[in-house]
Amino acid sequence: MLHRILIVSTLFTIVFSNSTQPNALWNLERVSECELHYSALVYNNYGCWCGVGGSHEPVDGIDKCCMLHDKCYDAAVDKKICYDVEIEYVDDYKWTCSNSKAFCAASNTGCKAALCDCDVKVVNCWAQYEKPERKKHCNAIRMVDSTSHFQH
Repeated sequence: MLHRILIVSTLFTIVFSNSTQPNALWNLERVSECELHYSALVYNNYGCWCGVGGSHEPVDGIDKCCMLHDKCYDAAVDKKICYDVEIEYVDDYKWTCSNSKAFCAASNTGCKAALCDCDVKVVNCWAQYEKPERKKHCNAIRMVDSTSHFQH
């Protein structure tokens, strides 16, 4: 019984902690909140590259940031730094937020370091532009490129 209580309390602590190093699926979101002070979801389904799928010419600078993010993830797989981004993306990487600036931890290695670097770069890229008030749409049909390993 004591063993069961210990397991449940440990899981509760992990799930509900306010760590500056959240689970990987939330890292891009948290990095965006750290630096931009708003959700990365603002960019979901923006242009031709932000969100699921990615192809064609970016509609503007924000969309180009998303394209570069996709290509950054793909490069990590192509260079065999990451085995498969879809799987590796659920791994947590470590980072900190200080004075509205995200920093990847030096302890990150391999895929975790690559993913953290890609996420920080895309947020820094978005920071060059005003927060979009509305989403621009891709003039072409959104497609998942069969040669791409991961679509943003």
